[in-house]
Amino acid sequence: MSENMKKKLAIFAAGTGGHVYPGLSIANQLIAENIDITWIGTKKGIEKKLVENEKIHIDFIDFSGVRGKGLYIIIKLPLKLIRATYQAFKILKKTKPNAVLSMGGYVSVPCIIASKILGLPILIHEQNIIFGLANKISKFFANSVMTGFPMKLESNKYKFLGNPTRYEKIKTNKNFQIKKEINIAVIGGSLGAKIFNEIFPKTLFEVLKKTSLKINVIHQTGKTYKLAELQYKSFFADIDLREYIDNMGQVYDWCDILICRGGAITLTEIMNLGIPAVVIPYPYAVDNHQMKNCIYLEKNDSIILIDQKNLSETNLANIILKLTDNQDLLKTLSENLLKLNKKNATKEICNHIKTVLGIFNEK
Repeated sequence: MSENMKKKLAIFAAGTGGHVYPGLSIANQLIAENIDITWIGTKKGIEKKLVENEKIHIDFIDFSGVRGKGLYIIIKLPLKLIRATYQAFKILKKTKPNAVLSMGGYVSVPCIIASKILGLPILIHEQNIIFGLANKISKFFANSVMTGFPMKLESNKYKFLGNPTRYEKIKTNKNFQIKKEINIAVIGGSLGAKIFNEIFPKTLFEVLKKTSLKINVIHQTGKTYKLAELQYKSFFADIDLREYIDNMGQVYDWCDILICRGGAITLTEIMNLGIPAVVIPYPYAVDNHQMKNCIYLEKNDSIILIDQKNLSETNLANIILKLTDNQDLLKTLSENLLKLNKKNATKEICNHIKTVLGIFNEK
C-alpha cells in the first residue's frame, strides 16, 4: 500500500490493562500490516506508559469514570463530558483517522460522541461476556461491535471474534501424566489480591499435610507482598514470591494449576494455553462481570469456580488435593478450555477492521 493511500485507525482505551493490552495487540498487528495507529487515552492511566513504550502516537483527553465517585462528581459529569468530547473532536480533526476502534472504558464515551459528529466509521470491542457501561452506551453509535465471548445478540452488526492476547499463537505442551511434584501459580491480577495473600499460605499448609507430592509455588502478591511473606514464614514454606510478574508466558508454561481472578483477558489466556485453573472472581468488579465470565466457562466444564464468599483455606485445599490426585481431571479441564479457545482472534479482528477500512474482503 503506498504512503498516500495508507489507512489510519484511532484506538480509544484507557485505565486498566483489560482494555489497554488487547488494544495494543490489535495495534501492533495492524502496524505490521502497514496501517497507521493513533491512540486516545488519559495521562493518569497505564496507557500513557504502555502505549508510548510501543512507540505509538498517543493524545490525551481529560476525563475519568464516575461510578462510586459521589454526587458532586456526577453533577459535574455533563460539563466534563462536553469538555472531553470537544478535546476528542479536536484530536480526531487533527489526526484524521479513517475509522475508530473503542476498547471500552470511560475514555471511549466522549471519543465515540466526537467520532459520530465527524461521521467516522465506529467499531467497538467488548472483552467481557456482558457490556460495560461505556460500551453499553457506545454500541448504539457503532457500525460494528466485536465481542470477546459469545453473546446472544440479534443484529448482524455483532460479531463474536474473541479476545486478542499475547499467547493465542503459542502451542500448549501440558503434560498431565503422574508426577512426583506439582507446580501451582497464584495470580491475583496486576495489582495482586490481598485475600489470596491471606488464605493461600494456610491452604498450602493444609495441602502439604495431606499429600506426598512436592508442591512448588510461584505467588504474585501485588503491593501486599509483606503480608504474604509473613504468612508463608509462619509455615516455614520455601516459596517463590513476586510482587509483579514480568513474563507471564514463562509462568503459564511452568504451572500445572493456576489460581486466579476472572478477568476476561486472564480467562482468554488460559483458554489459549489450556491451563487448568481454580478461578475466584473479584466480587466487586463492575456489574459482577468477572463472575459472569466464569459462569460461561464453568458451564462448559473448563474451570473450577469458587465464589469468594465461600473461599476458605479448607475448601481451597480440598479442591487442590482433588486436582493433584486426579490427573484425568486436569487433562479434561485443559482439553475443554482448548475447545472454547477462539483461535486467531487478533487476526480475525484485524481483518474485520481492514474490511471497514476498505482494504480487505471478509468471506
